[in-house]
Amino acid sequence: MTYFDYTTNHDFYTAIKELLLEKGKKVTLNRGDVLSHSGEMAQQLGILTSGALKYSYLSTNGTERIVSFSFTGDLVANYSSMRNNFPSMLDIVAIESSVVYRLPLERIDRMIGIEMRARIGEVVAYNALRCAIDNMCKSAEERYMELIHRFPDIHNRMTNRMIAKYLGITPESLSRMRKRLLTKP
Repeated sequence: MTYFDYTTNHDFYTAIKELLLEKGKKVTLNRGDVLSHSGEMAQQLGILTSGALKYSYLSTNGTERIVSFSFTGDLVANYSSMRNNFPSMLDIVAIESSVVYRLPLERIDRMIGIEMRARIGEVVAYNALRCAIDNMCKSAEERYMELIHRFPDIHNRMTNRMIAKYLGITPESLSRMRKRLLTKP
């Protein structure tokens, strides 16, 4: 028997969040704390109830590359690592004080059933594809505007250097872009 009644109008994303909040273990992170290390086998899914996290990796020359962010309300995981039993390629690091409620994937599987598990995978795959397309097809300015739209106070909560890493530009280029956008009619 699964934890959820699929005959209700509960949307699956909301149902997963509720499960994590109700049954998950609370993890409190300070800025710089690592929630998940690259190279390790990821085993947990979480929901970020406060704060912000970055997903990053080190390039072959040792330069950090920020791939994505998670903000309050987002699901948090190295999901493809969990499902495929591969070592994670990304670090998940707190960029400010954060709280995550996490559950081991095997426990989630027992509670939600195969249908929900497949739907989570579909959402994760879609988000990964969207991120890859955005990085390849959208300009840094377009991605910056989307980031600002999603997280309006981002400049109060993280450095220009971090935002620039995410956009794949220098902090100086970001400053010029911000100035240009502020003076745009």
